[in-house]
Amino acid sequence: MKRFTRILTLSLAALAVFSLAACSDNSSSSESEATTAVTEGTVDEKEKENETTPKRDVNLSELHAINYDGNDFAGAWHITEREEGDTYNSFTYVFDGDSSAYLMMGSMGYISNYELNPDINQIATQMMFGINGKYTYEFSDDKNSVTLTDSKTKKKTTLEKYMSFSCIPLPEADAKIDNNIVGAWKDDSGGFLYFDDQGILYETQKGLSFTFYNYYAGDGKINTKCFMPDETKASVEYSVDGDTLTYNGYKYEKAETSELV
Repeated sequence: MKRFTRILTLSLAALAVFSLAACSDNSSSSESEATTAVTEGTVDEKEKENETTPKRDVNLSELHAINYDGNDFAGAWHITEREEGDTYNSFTYVFDGDSSAYLMMGSMGYISNYELNPDINQIATQMMFGINGKYTYEFSDDKNSVTLTDSKTKKKTTLEKYMSFSCIPLPEADAKIDNNIVGAWKDDSGGFLYFDDQGILYETQKGLSFTFYNYYAGDGKINTKCFMPDETKASVEYSVDGDTLTYNGYKYEKAETSELV
C-alpha cells in the first residue's frame, strides 16, 4: 500500500505539471518534440560481450509490445487536431493491437484497455484522460490517421500514427552495473523491478503503470533517469541481503522474470 501511494502521488504530480505545460502554446511545442524524440528512438538489444556480466534474460521490447498484425488501431498515435482543445495533444496514445492501451508520457505509461466494435466502427477506451470514452472512428485510406467522433459531444479528434515507437531509453555506455541487483524483484503489493545488465531499469505496478529508466548503481545508491517527458533524475539508497533488496526503503524479494508479464 505504501508503494502504491508513492507511485500514485508521483504520477499525479507529474501529470498535473505536464498538463499545465501542455496548455501553453510555447510549452506544448517543445514538449511535443521531446515526446517524439523518446517515442521514435530505438534500442540496441545486442548483448554486451562481457563474461563477468550476467546476460539479459528479458527482451525489454516485448514488455507492453505492440502487435502490428493485430487490429487497425495497433500502434502509437498522437493528436494532430482536437475540437476540445490542445491540452492533451503532447501525450502518446498506444494501442497494443489486442485490448491494452497505454497513455504514454515519455518513458512512463499508464495502463488501461480498449475495445473495438468494427461492425459499427466504434472504439471504447478507459484511459485516464485524453482519448477516453466511446468514439466512432474513420481511418484514412493508408490507416495512418484516424478521426474519432465522441459519441456524447460529437466533437472530433484526429490522430496520426508514429512510424516507429519505443518508450525505452537508450542504454548509456558508461552505466555502472551491480551484478547483485540484476534480475527481477517484487514487493508485497504488486510492484516489480527489473534491472538489466546494460543500465535499464523497468518498474511496474501491475495493471496500473510502468516506467523505463536509465540507472547507475554504486556506493550504496542507484541513480535513475526517466523522461516524463522531460528528463527526471533521482537518487535512492539500496542494499542487497541474499534474496532481499531494499530499494528506497522498500523491501523486494527475488522474482522470476516470467512474473513481469
